[in-house]
Amino acid sequence: MFAVVLAFAACTSGRALEDAPIITSATHQHTLYNGRGQPIEAAASKEGAPPVVITYFRSEEDLHADRNGSPEAPAEVGNYYVRIRRPAGNGYRAGNDVTVEYHIQKALVTISAEARQEFAYNGSPRAVVFSVDQNVEPDVAYYHSVSAEQRGEGSRGFPLGGPPAERGVYLAVISWNGNAHYMGASKEVELVIR
Repeated sequence: MFAVVLAFAACTSGRALEDAPIITSATHQHTLYNGRGQPIEAAASKEGAPPVVITYFRSEEDLHADRNGSPEAPAEVGNYYVRIRRPAGNGYRAGNDVTVEYHIQKALVTISAEARQEFAYNGSPRAVVFSVDQNVEPDVAYYHSVSAEQRGEGSRGFPLGGPPAERGVYLAVISWNGNAHYMGASKEVELVIR
């Protein structure tokens, strides 16, 4: 009984609670898709404060209705609304919720290739060499090259069914149309078979 009285006295001893810690977080955050859950950047400004409680919502309506929230950071491209709650504890008062708009954007795709690639004729089809910085598979279209004067607006020349094998100058267009996770990209390469 004596221990309960001491505990009650300690709780009501008049020790003032500190104000809720400030949350260090931008109110608009952006990141690029990487296939994994990506938490927002948020932290309490005072050491020893209770950890913040972060909940992700797919829409602003869900946030305001406090429905369909998840503590799991989203991974998919889209717009999210995030509630950061500052609970009481460890000598701190509870704070007002902080709301963050969070956008996961499509990742950029970079196609790298030498602008002019030359090969010696050997009778076999010669494909351009390129690399992509994301896990996507671009298409490659080959054309008989035409001069800039003949090309005209938007014309690339005569399409081929695949990589060329005969001597000549060709145009290769490496392109990725994009999808729900990655932006589109393209690169043109002059292909010469001597």
